[in-house]
Parts: sequence; structure tokens; C-alpha cells
Amino acid sequence: MRKLLWIALGLAGTAEANILEERVFTGSQQMVPSPFVLNPAANLTSLTLFAVEHSKRDDNVSFLLNPGQNEAEVKEKISNKDIMLGGQYPLGGASLGAQYSEQRRTVSARHINRNEDNNELFVARDYRVNFCVDFTPQLRGAFTFHHTAIQADLEGNFFVNDQDRTRYKGTLSGYGLGLNYQLGPLAIGAFSHAPMRGKAMVEGEQKIVTEPGVYGATFNFRATPVLNIAFNVLRWSYKHDERDDEATSPTEQQGISLRGLDINQFLRKTMAYGVAGEYGITPMIFAKASLTRQEGVFLFDGDRVPGDSKDAETKVRYNEIRAGVAVKNRAFLAEFGLLMNSAEEGSFRNNSRFGRMSNYKAKGTGAILALGGAF
Repeated sequence: MRKLLWIALGLAGTAEANILEERVFTGSQQMVPSPFVLNPAANLTSLTLFAVEHSKRDDNVSFLLNPGQNEAEVKEKISNKDIMLGGQYPLGGASLGAQYSEQRRTVSARHINRNEDNNELFVARDYRVNFCVDFTPQLRGAFTFHHTAIQADLEGNFFVNDQDRTRYKGTLSGYGLGLNYQLGPLAIGAFSHAPMRGKAMVEGEQKIVTEPGVYGATFNFRATPVLNIAFNVLRWSYKHDERDDEATSPTEQQGISLRGLDINQFLRKTMAYGVAGEYGITPMIFAKASLTRQEGVFLFDGDRVPGDSKDAETKVRYNEIRAGVAVKNRAFLAEFGLLMNSAEEGSFRNNSRFGRMSNYKAKGTGAILALGGAF
């Protein structure tokens, strides 16, 4: 068993479909293994893996409320920080893995008619167990179970003050399945992470809460010993979440959103497809890049999920670019990468909880740092 000590810096994912696998997905991970992969069957069962990762993503969002009549501009700054611990241990033709992640999302929103910012905090702690087995020398399958604890400290209304904040805690659980088939230089993967479901206590009231699921396929082709090309197709699935329903603040009984003031939490990603590559420039230096086309819908109706009614949805499409460079010297590997995307939408088909909305603009950047090893 060959020892390899590596340090990996990957690329951050987007925040709208707020799940670990998509946030840390790098597009291609054939040359640098990682415990944090969309397909739980992606890694060889013979590897002992461990990694510690830290990611950060910042979004700047602006939009108009009630355009043309009582028009008001809103500007938001959203910061997402993740810390992730994960590993995998071989069991002879099989492997057992475990992961922990903590995401902290802070939202600062300024309404033009307010003299101060509204500040909110959302925290999610995720625990996962992954079992992978080699069915044949070419075919590998995996099952993963995950449990997530969530909490929030929010205002949910631009005109709610700190004395009328809402807080809640909850738990969710779910599972994922994956297959990976190696056909010479081509690796074909298929996976599905079902939507997570659980309960939360909001000011003494119990609510059913969910997080989106994702499924898709990956195709990794080792064109040459120094070039790997990947094609990826992802699709998201949703279940009704009672945080989308109308709610009231605990003290003054004002209408609030349990999703908070981050308008991107109403952007439901529906599909993504892209191409990624890893290339060995020299025996020590590697380049990574990916281009992904993201598709989603703004949906403000809490009684519906994407696909229920096109009249209630506003489609949004945008490109996401990720690029990085890796350095490998014997047992050492380091990688640096960045994420950039931007999206715009002029008008919306139905009103948000805060009123009519237009002139939406969003820009995001991100990066991720990891330390780990593979033996």
C-alpha cells in the first residue's frame, strides 16, 4: 500500500441548493481523491483517506422592491463558511467512511428606508456515514446516511428589530446511493441523494423541514496519463418545507419569513451540466478548470415546489467558472482554486414575501482549502 501525503485546495460550490456535496464539488477529482464527493462510490475502496477542509463564499445581491410605486432598493451581503472533516478506511474489498461538516451563513441586509442593517445567522451541522463495496473489479457501489442539525437566529422582515427576533432548532436525516463503473480509461458514475426531511421547533411550534436532494451522472475520461476530462449532469429534487409558509414574529406578531432575508434562498436550482478537466503541465504542476451552466427558478409560493406551476416561477440561468492549479512533489500536493459566477433577472412573475421584485443582480466568489492524506 503506497503512502501519499497530500494537501488539496479545491473550488467552492454555489449556495442556493444548500447541501454539502454540491457546495464542495470540484467538477473533476480523479487525480486528487477527496472524502467529499457527489458520488459516494467515486473513491477506490483500497484507499485510506482523511481530509480537513475550510471553504468560504461571499455573495453580493441587490434588487428593487415594489418597482415604480413605493420603490425601495435592497442590498445584501451573504457569507458562507464551511469546515469539513472526513475520512475513509478500507475493509478488504469494501470501505467505511465518516464525515462531519459545519456551515455558518451570515446575512446582512440593508433596506433603503432603514438606517441600520438586518443581521441573521444560520448554522447547519452535518454527520455522515458512507459504506462502499466492490461488486466486481470494475463495478463499485456505495450507500451513505446523513443526519443534520440546524439552527437559526433571524429577523425575517426588513422592519423587525432585534427585540422581535425569531430562533429555531431542528434535525433532518436522509440517504444517498452511488455506483461507479470503470470501463478502461472511462469511469461512469451515477448517484442520488434524496431530499432530507425532519422537524424543527419554531418558538414552540413544530414544523416539518426539508433540504433539497440531488442526483445525476458523471463521466471521467483519462485521455492521456496527464489529462482527465469530466462531464457532469446534475438535477435537484424538492419536497415541501413548512419554513416556506407564512410565519409571525414572536413579540409584535409581524409577518416574517423563516427562510430569512437572503433572497437567494428562494432560488431553487433545478439542473446543471458542465465540463471539467485536470491537466499535468509538468510532473509537478497540474491545472484544473470547469465551466458549468446552472439553471434554476425563483419560487415564492410556499405551497409549491419547482415544476408544480410554471406561472409561479421565474427562470434564471447563469454560468459558473472554476479554475485552479495544483503542485505535486513526491508525497506532497497543494492546490489552489477559485469560483466566480454572476446572475441577473429584470422582472419576476409573482411577488416575493416582501413585495413585488425586479432588477435582481448577484455576484459570487469562493474558495476552499483542504489538508489531508491518502495511504
